[in-house]
Amino acid sequence: MNINDAYLWLKSIDGITNNNINQIESNNIDIKDLINFSDKEIYNLKNINTNIKENIVKYKSLTYLEEIKSSLEKEFIKYVSIHDESYPSNLKNIYDAPKILFYKGNLDVLKNNINLAMVGSRKCTQYGINCAKNISKSLSDMGINIISGLAIGIDTYSHIGCLEGKGKTVAVIGSSLDNILPKRNIKLAQKILDDGGLILSEYNIGSTVYPSNYVHRNRILSGISDGVIVVEAAKKSGALITVDYALDQGKNVFSVPGNINSCMSEGCHKIIKEGATLIHSVEDILNEYQINRDNYIENSKKCDNIKLDEKSIEILELIKDNGILNIDEICDNTKMEIKYVNTILNELVLKDLLIEMNNQVYSLNI
Repeated sequence: MNINDAYLWLKSIDGITNNNINQIESNNIDIKDLINFSDKEIYNLKNINTNIKENIVKYKSLTYLEEIKSSLEKEFIKYVSIHDESYPSNLKNIYDAPKILFYKGNLDVLKNNINLAMVGSRKCTQYGINCAKNISKSLSDMGINIISGLAIGIDTYSHIGCLEGKGKTVAVIGSSLDNILPKRNIKLAQKILDDGGLILSEYNIGSTVYPSNYVHRNRILSGISDGVIVVEAAKKSGALITVDYALDQGKNVFSVPGNINSCMSEGCHKIIKEGATLIHSVEDILNEYQINRDNYIENSKKCDNIKLDEKSIEILELIKDNGILNIDEICDNTKMEIKYVNTILNELVLKDLLIEMNNQVYSLNI
């Protein structure tokens, strides 16, 4: 048995975690030989829970291993261990790196490219949706890959934005690859694969899905990335767990500011205060990685290829200078009637130049 199969066998046994495998290896044994140990030798292993030992004994069979391999093949799922050259290099050196990863798609997309994770709230606002899609697409058009968790909300729109660009998107999920969750994103997962992207999991087929899976998943999400972008997050958002992992792993952290009156921006503002790089435009990210956007013309200025009248430009410049404004403030500053301003604002939103937030509050669509 090779090391890949040893890890595959152990990760197929109910209840065995990555930490359990670390504990088994701490016994200074060759884990490739574990399947040939006697029951007594297994029960004599130190630092291992009795229930785990019982399960190892119960499934100590090469036949069981072959059944698992057959099941993976039927689902077109591949696996790679931490000892393989094809294992994501960024991930190898993090704390508690997964011993084995299961995947569908092209594992090579993580090589020789900048990979940025994008995370945020499941209960996102229209502002967050637009930011996620537009930032993701702009980065993707530069050939940057976007990593996210396939969850509802910001994750979903991060993947969608990347699919519209030139880069590839990678989904790191908290369930097994034969059980894509959430179910409503199964079609999105297939689009990721059809586009040449990648879906990763540390959970073998048939694994039980625990809430803690999604917390542990976040270390992989940040681990395979060169930096983490938080688009929209409440004060206690799960997205901030990914930020904690990123900081522990020495990764760059970026954050999109939001409406100071929105609870969905509290987490973003918190990490900006703590040192995260504020994203005013995509250039703030590109500059961090010394990427020259001069070579990229197609999307550099949205307004360049859109004909606007003087009043529309005046309103755009006003919002640009102030960050966000409600319709009454725009009327006061421009001295235009509200009906006229409302018409212009609607046109600018339709042209994807402005985002309408709550209560007729507007911001630029970065």
